[in-house]
This record gives sequence, structure tokens and C-alpha cells, in this order.
Amino acid sequence: MENNMRRNAKKLMCCLSLILLSTQVFAADVIGQVKVLSGKAFVEREGSPIKAKLGMPVYQMDTIVTGKKGSIGLLFNDDSRLSLGSNSTMSLENFNFNKKTHEGNFDVAMHKGTLSVISGKLTARKPGSLKVRTPAAILAVRGTEFSVKVDASLKGKQ
Repeated sequence: MENNMRRNAKKLMCCLSLILLSTQVFAADVIGQVKVLSGKAFVEREGSPIKAKLGMPVYQMDTIVTGKKGSIGLLFNDDSRLSLGSNSTMSLENFNFNKKTHEGNFDVAMHKGTLSVISGKLTARKPGSLKVRTPAAILAVRGTEFSVKVDASLKGKQ
């Protein structure tokens, strides 16, 4: 009886350890959140569209999509702010940010639509650390604010 209790206690501890470990890994992947939302907007995660909601976390490799009358504003962990206008699609390709040193990089791919950016601590620490790739160019952000419009007809052309 005592051996069964010990075995069950060990199994329980093992399961709890795995749950805690997976929660920490998952939480580390959050790179920002939805701060402003109007109309239809979705977050495509692992191929599945999820309706965007205020406060919703976003992760590296998410794709943000807005509808005909939709717009979305995202706040990232380095205080960068990215806003998409209607009929826009953007992928969050890479985000690394050290909260102590403010070093890292941020790469997004703008596929179509409009994007407005107010850069955060990454760009303040190292200009050019935020890059926006479009079908026509790669923009290395060195200042604090800019906007870009990508024509859907350019998609796939490099």
C-alpha cells in the first residue's frame, strides 16, 4: 500500500513538473498583444484563423490578417507599436528582445495592405534592428515612425 502511494506521488510530481515546464516555455513565446481592434481581424496560428480579441497575446510566427473594414493595433514587448489597416496581411517572423539590455531584433513580412509603425526599445538601442520585408524591398527601421503600403498585385514578386 505504501509503495503504491509513493509510486502515485512520483507520477504526480512528474506530471506537475511537465506541466510547469510546458507553461514556462509557452509563456516565453508571447511577443506582444492586441491593443486596438476595429472590424474583422484574425490571427493565423499554425494554419488556423483565430478571431482577434483585445488583450489577446501574439506569438512569433503568427500571421495577422484584417478584413475589408478591419484594423488592428499591436503592442510588442519592446514597446513597438504596429498597426494594420483594412485588407492587410503581415507575418511576425522573428522577435528577440532582452528586457535588460534592450538588444535583439524584430522581423516582419508585410504581404499586402498598410502598416504603420512606432518603433520601441529595440530600435532606440540599435537602429535597424526592426526590419519590414515587403515583396519589393526590405526596410530597416532607423527612426521612430513610418508607414508603408503594399499593393496586393506585388505579392510574390521580388
